[in-house]
Amino acid sequence: MAGAGTPTPPPVPALVDTDLLEEVPPDLEELLSLLPRADLYLQDEVQFAFHPTLTRVWCWKGRRGQRLVEAPGANDKVYGFGLVDWCEGWFDGRLAPGRTADVFCAQVRAAVARSRAQGRMAIVLVDNLRTHTPAGSKLVRQMLAELHDHLRLIYTPAYDPDANRIEWLWRWSRREVTHNHQRTTFAALLEDIQEHFETLRQHPNLVLRQIGSPFADQGPVAQPLAYAA
Repeated sequence: MAGAGTPTPPPVPALVDTDLLEEVPPDLEELLSLLPRADLYLQDEVQFAFHPTLTRVWCWKGRRGQRLVEAPGANDKVYGFGLVDWCEGWFDGRLAPGRTADVFCAQVRAAVARSRAQGRMAIVLVDNLRTHTPAGSKLVRQMLAELHDHLRLIYTPAYDPDANRIEWLWRWSRREVTHNHQRTTFAALLEDIQEHFETLRQHPNLVLRQIGSPFADQGPVAQPLAYAA
């Protein structure tokens, strides 16, 4: 107890402006009950542009050979669609000229087919872009109706790396493909993107490490205990 004359400490400010309980999906209990027989996937898109993304780089000051990054006149762009299994690191990567619902649905359907082949359903975390939602896309509405017993989509904010960890994977992609790149043609950049996606497919454990999955480094097939039925 503070003595006489001791000032009362100010109240501790709230850590968040909103009640986090309000952000919990109303069907959380149902979703948790599905986990023992479901695969959890993370899905997101990333833009790759011919204009390099710039980041700090070491070089000699005022000497010949100093690193130069050229800016092309035409800034061509392409979108990468990524989907990864949170437990096993399985990766599906695709390229498209825009963030369209047809490519999104094709990628989600591939995840559902993979899970159904193992007698499981698919839970997919996606951001709330309109082309991902039944309200914004007829293709998504049709897909959800058709795959009602095999698919659940869980929506996160448009950019929330902690809610959807596949956004952590794009940090690797930026380092490998777009940061300070020196390609002279967009075709060369596209080839490097495809090669990078192939690396992600071939090294699932590295993918799990990059996204901070607790199932990294648990062997060639990392599965939660609930899988053993």
